[in-house]
Amino acid sequence: MRKIFIIFTMLISANLFAQMDWSQYNPNYVPLPLKTIFPKVYAPEAYGVDAVVSVGAFDNYKVTTTPGFAETHIAVNPRNPLNFIAGDNRAVVSSTNVYVTTNGGVSWSNIATSVSQGDPVFAFDSLGNAYYTVLNNGVRIWKSTNGGLNWTNLGNIFSNSSADKQWIECDQTAGPYSNYIYVGYTDFSVTPAPIRFYRSTNQGVSWSAPIQLSTTNSQGSNIAVGPDGRVVVAWSQGGAAVRYSTDGGATFAPQVQAASYTEPGVFNSTFGRYVLKGDIRVSGFPQIACDLSNGPYRGTYYINYAANPLGPDNADIFVVKSTDKGVTWNNLTPTRVNDDVGTTDQWMSDISVDNQGRVWVMWYDSRNDPSNILTETYCAVSTDGGATFTNIKTANQSFNPGNVKQSQGSGQAYYIGDYHSIAGKTITMPFWMDGRNNTLDDYSAYLPDYGISFSKPVDSINVNSSRQNRLRLPAMGPMTGPINFTATVLNPPAVGTLTVSLSNGGVVNNFPDSLIINQSTNALVPIGTYNIQITGTEPGGVRNHTRTYQLVVSPLVGISGSENSTPVKYSLEQNFPNPFNPVTKIAYSIEKAGFVKLTVFDITGREVQTLVNGNVNSGSYSIDFDASKLNSGMYFYKLEAGDYREVRKMILVK
Repeated sequence: MRKIFIIFTMLISANLFAQMDWSQYNPNYVPLPLKTIFPKVYAPEAYGVDAVVSVGAFDNYKVTTTPGFAETHIAVNPRNPLNFIAGDNRAVVSSTNVYVTTNGGVSWSNIATSVSQGDPVFAFDSLGNAYYTVLNNGVRIWKSTNGGLNWTNLGNIFSNSSADKQWIECDQTAGPYSNYIYVGYTDFSVTPAPIRFYRSTNQGVSWSAPIQLSTTNSQGSNIAVGPDGRVVVAWSQGGAAVRYSTDGGATFAPQVQAASYTEPGVFNSTFGRYVLKGDIRVSGFPQIACDLSNGPYRGTYYINYAANPLGPDNADIFVVKSTDKGVTWNNLTPTRVNDDVGTTDQWMSDISVDNQGRVWVMWYDSRNDPSNILTETYCAVSTDGGATFTNIKTANQSFNPGNVKQSQGSGQAYYIGDYHSIAGKTITMPFWMDGRNNTLDDYSAYLPDYGISFSKPVDSINVNSSRQNRLRLPAMGPMTGPINFTATVLNPPAVGTLTVSLSNGGVVNNFPDSLIINQSTNALVPIGTYNIQITGTEPGGVRNHTRTYQLVVSPLVGISGSENSTPVKYSLEQNFPNPFNPVTKIAYSIEKAGFVKLTVFDITGREVQTLVNGNVNSGSYSIDFDASKLNSGMYFYKLEAGDYREVRKMILVK
């Protein structure tokens, strides 16, 4: 009976899911009924579903313990920037389908609503009320007044089994349309399939009659509200089409083309749509966001999309913007966001703007795999109004999309989702499907953020001596402190004294940076391996990061000294960060006072800069190397001190 019930449940869910049109827009596309084959039958998740995944210097956060079904979305509460709500298409098969954090991602709760047809999208109004929309024979909406911990079903906004890809946004201003709710969707019940628009002026109690925004086949509507309450709706139609409203969504100005582009990927005639990696469907749905900060770019609208550019590349990420409230756009001069130099794939992007006016973009990226298969989540940030972007590798592990792609039935392209999401006010959180475990899991990360690594992950020291290691502190985005770092010996010696301390009192204000780890032992410390844990904590305790290195204590061999002595050896450390753009830090140690020269050379052996050229006292030093006037490529740096010579290489990537 249990087996029959499970199979019956899957069949019902598959039939519901099949009512959705999963296509990206294609002028020749005709919607066909699809049977979705789910990866497995899902069990309810336990409370507190997050787990820190520490790989390399940076942390990711696994939000799900039971695999989802891609198409993630996340929203942030303007009243509490540490309150995020998120979800994915697991809503199709499970009632426990909303993820909530009220402490900035330190912990997450898993909240129940009900099974739906999927496409979960969230929004907050200015009062902190949360709204959750799903496809359910039309668009169903739920409301929460406590940050997503409890939900009330407000019913369907409308009924239409052919509705697809709805979106929701709220007016978060204090203007005349404050707390209005706006919803757009594609209506596949008619041909051509248009974008339709609804609004509620009473927090979802009732809804206006629909407004038709487009007259040709359209898909993937997205909505942003500016600081004056102007509503701008974008959708996929020959690129990104836009209409705006100045009266709270009652009427709209004529349509304009914000961006003209070809869908990312390669068109596959068998599937009738664009694909990447041979058979995985992709879309070029535009995503829109507006700067609500009080900074110099307040009121600027940004549209982000993936497209197939001119030339051999099949998929890149772009941004266009409007500085006149959506009237005109830099359609002909979009900004390319990804900064890779090859022809690997970048696709499935989203955009948000935080309270400082920083523009954040996220996407899937295969730049680090020469075979263009393995995929990672990348982000980028702009602090100059979208003129330039700094790329950030955000996922700390890659995955093979081919290992997690889902069948959509015979003759259909495979599926790993059509979108994912990023949101934030003070901290920004990308929320993406990640297949690193060969399952469809949801991950997040902090932006901006810092990481922790060591110059020597395994260090050694003699008894009755002192030695230094270096704590390396890279950054994802424009990270600032103060961050307080502490050092703890996890397995202290039973006798004797092993002391570990950090330079500058362990306080760092700007990133990337590094600290010296001072280590000392007395004569009684037993030989063996000791685990040293470094923990970084920010004021308020929103997050902390921890890494551990090993310190091997060996017998004293031919070295004299006391517990208080701090002998220094000649050494040249690997620059950090590496690769870098445009500034990196080079650390070195001098055993005896004397003449020291530190020089940088290009790959031809030509000297490009002298960093140190004079007498230096014994001790440990670091110096910043600014390569802003140099071209990308490999460089070498050489330390000369007495009879000591050492050369290391570094890579500049612009």
